[in-house]
Amino acid sequence: MSAEILDSQVALYDRWHSGERKLQDLLQVRENVQNHSSIFRPYLTTQMQDFVPSLNYFFIGTLDEQGRPWVSFLTGRKGFMNSPHIRLLEIKTRLEVGAGQERHHKAAAATAEYRSAPDPLFHNLTKGETLSSGQRKWGGVALDFANRRRNKMNGVLSSDDILKVDEATGELHLLLTVEQTIGNCPKYITIRELDASTPPSTSEPDAASTSQVLDENSWRPLFKGLTPEQTAIVDQADCLFIASRFIDETIADQTSGMDCNHRGGNPGFARVNGNQIVFPDYSGNRFFNTLGNIMNDERVGLLFVNFGAGDTLQVTGRARVLIGNDAQEAYPHAQRVVQVTIEESVLRPRSLPFRMRTKELSPYNPVTPSHQQRGIDKSAVPAEATLAEITVHTNDIRTFRFTTSKPIRYSPGQYAVLDFGKFNTLGYRHMAPDNPHSLNDDYIRTWTISSAPLGLSSSASKEVKYSSPDAWNEASEFALTIKRKRGGAISNLLHSLSLDPDHPFTVPLICTGGSFVLPDPVLSSTLVPKPSKVAMISGGIGSTPFLSMIRGARQVLTETPLDIQWILSATNVEDTLPEALQDLTAPFTEEGVASDRQHRPTVIVTLFLTGHHTPEEASAVETKVASIPGVKVQFGRVDHKKLKAVVPDLKERRLLLCGPEPFMDAVKGHLEVLRIPSQQILTEEFNF
Repeated sequence: MSAEILDSQVALYDRWHSGERKLQDLLQVRENVQNHSSIFRPYLTTQMQDFVPSLNYFFIGTLDEQGRPWVSFLTGRKGFMNSPHIRLLEIKTRLEVGAGQERHHKAAAATAEYRSAPDPLFHNLTKGETLSSGQRKWGGVALDFANRRRNKMNGVLSSDDILKVDEATGELHLLLTVEQTIGNCPKYITIRELDASTPPSTSEPDAASTSQVLDENSWRPLFKGLTPEQTAIVDQADCLFIASRFIDETIADQTSGMDCNHRGGNPGFARVNGNQIVFPDYSGNRFFNTLGNIMNDERVGLLFVNFGAGDTLQVTGRARVLIGNDAQEAYPHAQRVVQVTIEESVLRPRSLPFRMRTKELSPYNPVTPSHQQRGIDKSAVPAEATLAEITVHTNDIRTFRFTTSKPIRYSPGQYAVLDFGKFNTLGYRHMAPDNPHSLNDDYIRTWTISSAPLGLSSSASKEVKYSSPDAWNEASEFALTIKRKRGGAISNLLHSLSLDPDHPFTVPLICTGGSFVLPDPVLSSTLVPKPSKVAMISGGIGSTPFLSMIRGARQVLTETPLDIQWILSATNVEDTLPEALQDLTAPFTEEGVASDRQHRPTVIVTLFLTGHHTPEEASAVETKVASIPGVKVQFGRVDHKKLKAVVPDLKERRLLLCGPEPFMDAVKGHLEVLRIPSQQILTEEFNF
């Protein structure tokens, strides 16, 4: 039967199942998509038939005898999968076993004391849930990481079409009947390339790292929470694969079915929370096949892969779809969240016969909210923040001072979270090549506060505490120093503003928070106060928390001297905000300090300017910097030798790092060379 004839048999009518309809109604998109179910075809197109033989891997979802989905990663040489007919997918391969796993199999056979947890696929193909017709459901996704091409498909498997399933040898030969296919968009897929190098040989894995504790009467592990090794796989993942299912007797031509699909984002987009895994559902085609299945049947399976190490983690459990406030409580800034309560898990170390390298994350990936934002209390009534003053530093850097509708507390170095949602007028778009990040933009922004409260509260403990917001005076204003971001919706909005008393610019201030604060002084038990030494290292606009910290510290008298060395890297001297440095390093003029044992901080700043400077320009910069007390300048990038030369006692100091990710990675490498213990280093995530 030709594809042209089948095309005429795909009726244009609403055949979404009950779960999909429920979610589409809930999110008010039914009218837009109700007739789009005809996009799903009951066969493989010619393009799909040509595509599948070119792949070395295939992701497939199957059901165990309890009807629970599991996702498996099938591999083989190109051609291990082909389509001899538009309604048929043939898979013939021998699943290779990683080196460590293979030795473990041999050891188990010799001792009979331990059985390695196999891929659930073998069990499900022979003992999984069977329909009254004697068939089993399957769902799969053919995906090429090299070019982000993706095709989804699902169907049934008859017992007569299971030609070979041998767990001992890994041999598979299946004929899968296709019932439904669709081509998916490339959004959120990371481009990867095969690593031609041979996977390293490994020692025999410890039984506990292979899976959960095994039940003697079953091949399955008993779930007792993810192990650290399993959690690590989730934490590093920039994608997962999810299998789901539905049952709906109101659809005459397909009363049940499965779905297996890809979900992607930046590394860390999926998170382990106790016995649950949560991940956001980003803007897509609004069909909601996976989420609709969950609304119909909560059983799901997940697969996580460490492509560099060749490890896989498979879990099965029960899922919920969280929307609105419930979603944001589970995952900051997400409009929709999938929350999976894990029932069972299988970790298979080095189970892949190849390794893959990351080449490019998807440009559509939203920024992953930092760890610091996970504890935001969204039930609190936000204050209103009204723009009161704008200070222009450079063409691209300005300071915005806001007044607040009610007093707030924050520690110097903490951030403010503001809601600019009322300025989101883009509407829905499926793809946006001109600005991919706009598709999932909730217009909530987080910036480090660059101002500081006016000293410590009179009720604060006698022992100075910089770290606690309650130790500082309440404030009715705060300032944000913001660099214009190319293509940034909100930074460009703010930089275009001018003050208008008749039409004040006001947005909700959701909260302040964060753990990146100036360390509390070291209290000395000796008669002579011991200096509390701190080294700050920042790149570009990453200087903003240090502006706040130093401003706060200069307002406080302490018994313990505070010695601050600040290394500030920027392209040009203007980007270092020299007028702010002038204030931070100016000599103190107050008189009548209570005693000789009370101190103000000392601050020494070294600028590293990385832009190109002619000799004349360098001379002009040196002259300008010379007028700022306590500030020195060097030209070039920071490295470990320069760090050591500028701050010889670096090992004696607590280190605070803030800046763009490449800068932070480089500095951490330099500190490793200098053998600075990691516990001495506090870093700020500056990617939110």
